[in-house]
Amino acid sequence: MNFPLSHISSLCKYTGISFTAGAITHGFFSGERAIWTAAFGIAIYLVGGVLEKFAHPDKAHSWTDILAIGIVASIGLGFFTGGLQHFPDSPARSSWVVPVGFVMSFLAMYWMDGKGKVRMKSLLTYGAISTAIVVAASFYALAYFNEHGGDSHSHDHAAATEITIAPIKEVRIEVDDNMRFVPSQWEAQAGEPIRIILVNKGKVDHELVFGNEKEIIAHAKEMANPNSKAHQHTNEISAKPGQQAELVWTFKEPGQYAMACFEPGHYEAGMKGVINVVGHKH
Repeated sequence: MNFPLSHISSLCKYTGISFTAGAITHGFFSGERAIWTAAFGIAIYLVGGVLEKFAHPDKAHSWTDILAIGIVASIGLGFFTGGLQHFPDSPARSSWVVPVGFVMSFLAMYWMDGKGKVRMKSLLTYGAISTAIVVAASFYALAYFNEHGGDSHSHDHAAATEITIAPIKEVRIEVDDNMRFVPSQWEAQAGEPIRIILVNKGKVDHELVFGNEKEIIAHAKEMANPNSKAHQHTNEISAKPGQQAELVWTFKEPGQYAMACFEPGHYEAGMKGVINVVGHKH
């Protein structure tokens, strides 16, 4: 029996199975990568089959080998092949999973096929050299992917790619009975949603109405009309004493916008402010 050849043939076969199974499982979600993964899996599996014929054409194992050592072998081969397949996605984890899987498969293969048949000196020589190569290659791959980035993909079969949702910017505006907005001037970016939070720390009702000059004037006239009651517009929020309210708004065009409170006498007392909306920042 040629133990090194037997070990390499098993690694090739299980690597081929892992790559091919991974390509089938994730094929709809990884595009061209799945085609190359499947092609490599088939090729490496065929190589493993040829090497196995040269190593030991007849295989017969006891139940102990199948149940006990077989568990170690399957875990080791799973670690090794799975780590290889997902190295670009999780290099930090794969950098230790691959060497551990290699050593586990090495020990399991020795107990299953090589015990009492392989000279210890040749076994230790092969084990030391092959493990050193795998460890060195894993650390090289870790450094490479940390520097250049991997081909990260999501394992959620409900989506083709992982989507990162950026948090919405918030502007917190406090009001009280001093009839002032704090802050009375702030900046927003055109085309991006912003959450406006109105916090009423006073003892009377307050509101925040915002818009261009034309809209503010129209709103002021509406509020001056004694018949205008229970008004509600999409560009306004109001808060009771000790409470807060919020609104998500997107300014479509850059420019200078005004904000005001039109509760009776508040605007006249100076409850007004400015919103500077800037264009998209490149």
